[in-house]
Formats: sequence, structure tokens, C-alpha cells
Amino acid sequence: MDPRLLNRRKHSLAIFCLAITLVIILVGLWPFNFWPRNKVEWLKDRNGVHFYGRGIIYSELPKPNTLQPFSLSIPLAIEIWLQPDAEPDSYLNRILSLYGGEKTEDFFVGQWKSYLILHANVVPETKETYREISVKNALPKGQSRFITITSDGKGTCIYVEGRLEKANSDFAFIPKGRKALYQMILGNSPRGKDYWKGYLFGLAIYRRSLTADRVFQHFQHWMNGKTVFLSEQKEQAAFYLFNERVGTRIQDQIGRHDLLLLPRFTAPQKNILMPPWKDFQFSRSYFGDMIINVLGFIPFGFLIFAYLQSRKIASSPYLFMIVIFLGGLLSLTIELIQVHLPSRHSQLIDLLSNTLGTFLGAFIVHFYNSRK
Repeated sequence: MDPRLLNRRKHSLAIFCLAITLVIILVGLWPFNFWPRNKVEWLKDRNGVHFYGRGIIYSELPKPNTLQPFSLSIPLAIEIWLQPDAEPDSYLNRILSLYGGEKTEDFFVGQWKSYLILHANVVPETKETYREISVKNALPKGQSRFITITSDGKGTCIYVEGRLEKANSDFAFIPKGRKALYQMILGNSPRGKDYWKGYLFGLAIYRRSLTADRVFQHFQHWMNGKTVFLSEQKEQAAFYLFNERVGTRIQDQIGRHDLLLLPRFTAPQKNILMPPWKDFQFSRSYFGDMIINVLGFIPFGFLIFAYLQSRKIASSPYLFMIVIFLGGLLSLTIELIQVHLPSRHSQLIDLLSNTLGTFLGAFIVHFYNSRK
């Protein structure tokens, strides 16, 4: 081959390698928004807040001599007045989450389609890592619902609009031995990935269980606007009316645990290379992302291998090692930067998928040249 033509080919491959690297970086870090807007807003015509996208509200973490943890234990009751904007089916939306001192998600109230989901992690003395109970048609799109969850330490009851919808005699949603829950998050998970869309009008947490008569009485009080139960404040852990309608602080009427509605979205928990066994979802979108991550790095492996082979810097086995290392390094760099991008998520499965794509691209070049 003409040396000038060969040099042009090498230069073209180098340009293509640089171009595909830049494209991968741009796609991997898009939309480059390190400080996105927190998509939660106050309602103007009534008490409440609206979660309309990737939004989050959370309590301040305890500080020495200033704040106290929630100090919740069973028995326990939670009242939530809300209205969903959608019936999501791609992932489990978080409405309310409670976290322990180890920053683990001990318990959350979530939504999938029209189901209300109660999820409790780490069930002691069993082989299970979590337990769930659900109520179908509890959260229809566009309809206001008043949900009461009450547990006596052994079983849990779920009421919708003051009516009993589900009773489970062996589901306690606060793990045994948990003496305090340090943070509460509304409308999202601690990683900021499982955001909920809808309206939240009121929230109360009690340090005791509620009888069926008391559940219905509270429901009527909330609906009639009589939401401050002065006789029960000693038993309340937190009480929110969402009546500020402006500002960044949601006042706890009990005066212990205010919530923060900040203008910029920030996930309380940043995960670096979340392992697949903690992040796996048996869904079309999850496997679709895996395929895209593999396919996206095939051109990178193809072009880098072809370029290095044209330079004749090493034999094929060493070229494979070099190319796979470069693909893994590029992917790792992107995943580490994604830790600081609230709209993106650093996942080990992405790194593995990208590396596999790099290998497949290099293998295509090697296979084609070996058949000449």
C-alpha cells in the first residue's frame, strides 16, 4: 500500500477515535447539569406541595446539641394526605422514606401503578432481606387519598379514606433493635433516582398505633380542616401542615424536625458504582440501558483496536488488553463524574456493559482481519 495512503488511513482512524471518545463523554455526562432545579413547588391556592419531576424534600440530619433523631420505634402510625399525578410502572416511586443511623433505607412508602407499597428492609431472624405488603387501587391517578399506616409492633394495618384495606399480622415496618431513624425523605429515595409525582397535603407520624375508630376520627378531622390534635401532641413524632406556601423550610408543628425544600436538587446519598445486586430491576428499561451501554462502546473498541493495529505497536493479545483497559478507564471516568450529577447514576453494571462493548468492538476487527 502507498505509504501516503497508509498515513492518511492512520490519521483518519486517529480522528475517528478522538471523535467517538468525545461523543461517548458527551452522551455519558449529558445534560451536564451539576445543580439541577428541585422540581417541587408550593401550592398557591391551598396548603401543600407539588412534586412535578425529579424533586425531593428531606429533614436535616441530626447535629450535636441541636437536632435529635426521630427516635421512632414500634408501635407507630403514619398519616399521609396525597394525590398522585401518575401510575408509574417502570420503577417503584418513593413517597416517604425513613432512614437509620447506618444510612440504610429501613422503611419506605411507595407507589407502583395504583398500588400502595410498604417496604421494610432487614427482617431479623429470617432469610429475607426485605418484606413488602401492598394495596391495589389505593393510589389512582388524579384522585386525592388519605392513607393511614399503623403498626403495633407485630402486625400492620393500612387504611384508605378511613377504611381498613389491608391487615398483616406479621409485618412490622421498623426493624427490631432500631432505636432511632435519623432522616426522613419525601418524594424520592436517598439516591434521588426513584422520584414520585403528585401532591402532598399533610403528614403526621405518631409514636403509637391507632385504633380503627381513631383512624376514622383523624380522617374526618383532616378532611374538615381540623388537623391539629392538641391532646395528642405528646404522642406525635412529627406533624406537617405544608401551610407555609413560600420559602425553603417546612415547619414541624411539634417543633422537632423541620423539612427542607431547597431550590436545587441534591440527593442525600451519593453512590459510587452501585453494584448490580443492589440496583437490579427486572424491567424493560433496565435491560434496555444495558444493551445501549454495550452497543455504545462497540465503535470505541472497534476504532481503537483498528488504530493500534495499524500502528503495529503490539501483537493481538496485548492489543486486546490495551483496548479493554482504555475502554474500562473511559467508562470508569464517566461513572465517577456521574456521582456528582444528580440526574445520572454511577452503576457498576454500566462499567461492565461498556467494557463488554469495548471487547466486542475489538473482537470484530480481529475476526475480520484474521479471515483475510
